[in-house]
Amino acid sequence: MTKRWMRTFVAAAVAMALLLPGGGIARADSWQDRVSAGSKAATARGTTIEIAVLDRVTGQYRDNGRAAHTRIESASVMKVFIAEHLLHRRDLGQIHLSAADMGDMGRMLRESLDAPASRFWGRFGANAIVQEVIGRYGLTETRVTSNVRYWGNTLITAHDMVVFYRRMMDRSAGLSAASRDWIVGQLRRSTVQGDGARQFFGLRDGLPREQVIAQKQGWMCCVNGSIYRHSTGLIGPDGRFVVVVLTREPSSRGGAHIERSITDAVRTMFPEGLVPRVQGQIGEQWYRMGGASGRLGYPTSDEIRLHGGAVHFFQGGSIYWSPATGARAVWGEILKAYGALRWETGRLGYPTSSEIALPGGGAANSFQGGRIYWSPRTGAHSVSGSILAAYKAQRYQLGPLGFPTSDEIALPGGGTANRFQGGRIYWSSRTGAHWVIGSILAAYKAQHYQAGPLGFPTSDEIALPGGAVSHFQGGSVFWSPGRGAHVLRGGLLAAYKAQGYQKGSLGYPVSDAYRVTGGTRMDFQGGRLVVPTTPAPVPTAPKAAAVPGTSAVPAAPADDVGPSGVPTGPTPSGTPSVPAPPPAGAVPTTTPPVPGTGTGSAAGEGDTP
Repeated sequence: MTKRWMRTFVAAAVAMALLLPGGGIARADSWQDRVSAGSKAATARGTTIEIAVLDRVTGQYRDNGRAAHTRIESASVMKVFIAEHLLHRRDLGQIHLSAADMGDMGRMLRESLDAPASRFWGRFGANAIVQEVIGRYGLTETRVTSNVRYWGNTLITAHDMVVFYRRMMDRSAGLSAASRDWIVGQLRRSTVQGDGARQFFGLRDGLPREQVIAQKQGWMCCVNGSIYRHSTGLIGPDGRFVVVVLTREPSSRGGAHIERSITDAVRTMFPEGLVPRVQGQIGEQWYRMGGASGRLGYPTSDEIRLHGGAVHFFQGGSIYWSPATGARAVWGEILKAYGALRWETGRLGYPTSSEIALPGGGAANSFQGGRIYWSPRTGAHSVSGSILAAYKAQRYQLGPLGFPTSDEIALPGGGTANRFQGGRIYWSSRTGAHWVIGSILAAYKAQHYQAGPLGFPTSDEIALPGGAVSHFQGGSVFWSPGRGAHVLRGGLLAAYKAQGYQKGSLGYPVSDAYRVTGGTRMDFQGGRLVVPTTPAPVPTAPKAAAVPGTSAVPAAPADDVGPSGVPTGPTPSGTPSVPAPPPAGAVPTTTPPVPGTGTGSAAGEGDTP
C-alpha cells in the first residue's frame, strides 16, 4: 500500500526499474495493460510512439518496451532542459538572470516560444547545456544534436524524460526547491495556444478530469521527413505521476492526424479521463470489480493510510486493505452501518470479505469482529461475538431468525441483544447467547424481557415431543400447539419438575399462573397445580463483562424497559398475577392432583426437558 515501504527502498526500486531496458514489461499487470493498449492504438494508426509512466509514490514504472528506449528528436520538450540548467547555475552563483530573462524563460515554458529558447541556447553554451544536464541527471540514453544550430534536434527517449522529471522533483540532481517549484508552476500555466499552434494535444485533451497538469509539449515538422508531437509532464497537484508520450510519423499525413494519434493513445490508457490513484491490492480489487465502469465508479481520493492498513474512497463505496485481510470492498447501506460503528477502528475491524449477495435479495459483509447484514425490508445491521455464533448455529438468515432488524443493543445491568425478523438473541456474561422466538418470545415480552422476573435466557428454544421450551434465569416458558406459551417460575416450576414436566401426567400447561384463595394455580392438559403464595425475588441482573462482540451500543428499545431501566407496566412479584378467570372446566384446588396418565411425552433422559 501507499508509503508502507521505506522511502529509501522505494527510491532504489525506482532507480533499478528505470535503469533496466524494457524493465517495465517484466510482469503483466493492469498498468502495463494500459501502456500496451495506448501503444497499440497509436501503432494501428501508423504512428511511431514511445510511452513511459511512473508513479512517484509507489515507484511503479511501466513503458512500451524497446520503443521507450529509442532516441527521437526532442522538439520543444528540451526547453525544460534549458530552464533547469540556467536556474541551477544561477542558484550556484555562476550566472546572472535578469528580470527580463526570467520573463522570457517563463514564456518559453508556458507558451513554448522558440525565440527565447534560441537566445538562451546560443548565450549559455548550446550543446554544453544538454551535456551538463545529461551528466547531472544520469540520462544514459539522451544525446546532443549533431547540428548545434538546432536545439530541437536533441535526441531524447521516453525513459530518460521520466528519469529527468523524477530527479527534478526529488531534487536528487541538485536543483533547488525554489527553482523546481518555479519550473513546475510555469508548466502548470501552459497556454492553449503556444507559439502559433494549439498545444493541448496529448495529456491535456486526453485527461480532461485532471485538475492539475504540469506539461511540456513539443511539436516539429519536416525533420528527416517526419512530423513530431510530444506530450510530457507531471500529473496531479503533488506531481505524483510522470507521463511521457513521444510520437512521430511521416510529415505527409499532417498535424491533425498525429495529434489525434497521441491524444487517442492517452485516452486509451486512461479512459477514466484521469490517472487512477488506485494501486496495489486495492487497485487489483477495483479492476476485478470493473474499474471505473464497475460498481464503485471513479476514485474520489488518493489512497489514505490508516492504522494497520489503508482505504481508498470511490463514488460508489470504499475498498479497505490490511495485511491480514487483503483488499475488500464495502458500499451502500452496509458501508453506512460500518461507519456508524467507527469503521475499522470500531469493534468490527477491517472487512474480511467484499459484499456477498445472499439468497432472497439480501447481502452481507464479513469483518474481523463480526458481520453486517442487509435486506430491503430490514436495512443494514451488525451482528458480532457470541450473538453471531448463536446466529450461525441457526443458519444465519436462512434459519428461523431471518435477517437482523437491529444492531447490537446494550441492556441495563450488563447484557446485549439483537433483534431479528423471527426473534431475538440475548447475551449476558453469566448466561451466554441464546435465541428466543415465536410464542415463547411473546410470553417473554409479557414478562418485560430480561428486565422482568425471568431474567436472561439460559438456553435456546428446545424442541420437545409435541411442543418446545426455553429456560431462563428465573424460570421456563413451555409451548405447545393450540395451547400457547406459558411461564412457570418458583414453586410452580418446582412442582411441575417433580411431576416430570410435560412428559409426566400433567402434560403441557394450558394457562398462565393465576391467584386463587391461598395460593397460585396453573392448569395443564392433565390436571392442575396449586402452590402457596410466597414472595420470590426478581433475578439479579448479571454483571457486565468484556466479551468480544458484546460491547455497549445503542440504548435498550422502548418495549424492553422503561426510561430508567425499570420494567414498563406493573412491577412483577414472585408469583405473577393473571386477572383472567381460570379456563372452563378447571376447578381450583389447594391439593396437588393425583398423578395419572397424562398426554405429555418424555423429553429425554432424566427429568430435564
